[in-house]
Amino acid sequence: MRQIYQGKITWIDITSPTDDDLNYLNKHYHFHPLILQELKTLSQRNKAALYDNYLFLITHFPIWDPQKQSSQPWELDVIISQKLVVTVSYSESSEAHLELLEAVYQKDFEEEYLKESFKLFYFIIEHYLDFSLRQIAHIQEKINNLEEQIFSSQQEKAIPLISFVKRDILNFRRIFKYLEEDLKSLARKGLGLLGEEAKVYFDDLLGDSLRIENLIDNFKDTIESLENTNNSLIDHKINVLTRIYTTISFITLPTILILSIYQTNTHALPFLGYRYDTLIVLLIAFIPSFLIYLYLKQKKLL
Repeated sequence: MRQIYQGKITWIDITSPTDDDLNYLNKHYHFHPLILQELKTLSQRNKAALYDNYLFLITHFPIWDPQKQSSQPWELDVIISQKLVVTVSYSESSEAHLELLEAVYQKDFEEEYLKESFKLFYFIIEHYLDFSLRQIAHIQEKINNLEEQIFSSQQEKAIPLISFVKRDILNFRRIFKYLEEDLKSLARKGLGLLGEEAKVYFDDLLGDSLRIENLIDNFKDTIESLENTNNSLIDHKINVLTRIYTTISFITLPTILILSIYQTNTHALPFLGYRYDTLIVLLIAFIPSFLIYLYLKQKKLL
C-alpha cells in the first residue's frame, strides 16, 4: 500500500512494500540499490546512514504483543532529504501506524508539517515515541498488581509474574536503546543535510527518548526491588516453617522414642501387665515432651 501526501515537500508512506512500490521509488528518486534492497524485507539491525543528498534510517520501536506477553520490535524505515520523506513499515494492522495515518487528517497538518522535511520527520517519530510511552503503561499496571500480591501473602504466585515482567522490561530496554542511538546518530549526520534549524527538533526527540528510557530504567529498578523483597519474604516464611518443624520434632522426640521402645518384641518392658498399663506408658511417653515444651516456653523460645 502506498500513500502520497504533498505540500511544499512530499511524504510517501509505504506499508508492506511490493516490487511496484520499490520500482516507483527507483524510477522517480533513483535511490541507491542497497537501500532498495534493504526495503524489501525486515531488517534485524538498526541503521543510520548518510548518502549524497538524503539520510537512510532503519529503526525499531517496542510494540506490546498480547500473544507473546512481551514487547516486540516494530520496524520503521525512513528516507529523508530536503524535499522528501519516505517511510516504510511492514505491518498493515499496526495500531501505531493506523493512529499515525489518522493524525494526518487533523487540522493544519499540511500547514505545520508539510513545509520542511525535518518537521515531518519530527511529527512521525514523535508520534511513535508517544505510542511507546503508552505501551509501557501495562508494565506499571503489572508492577502495581505484583506489589499488591507480594504484600498480600501471595509470594509464591508472584514468582512467575516477576519473570514475565522482567522479560518485558528487558525487551523494551533493548529495543529502545538501539532507537536512542539511531536518533543520536541522525542528529550528528543530519544537520549538514537538513540545516541547523533541524537541531532543535532532533534535540527534542532525543529528550523525549531519554524520558522514556529513564522511565523504563525506573521500572527495572522497581521490579528488581520487588523481586528482592519477595525473595526475602519467602525466605522468612521458610525459616519460620523450618523453626516450627524443628521445634515440633525436638519436643516429640522423647515421646516417639519411648513409644518405639514399647513396640519392640521383648519381655523386659516395664509396667506391661500392670493395671492401667496403657495409661502409664502414655504418661511416661508424653511427660518428657511436655516438660521440654514448658522449658522452651519459659525461655521464650516458642
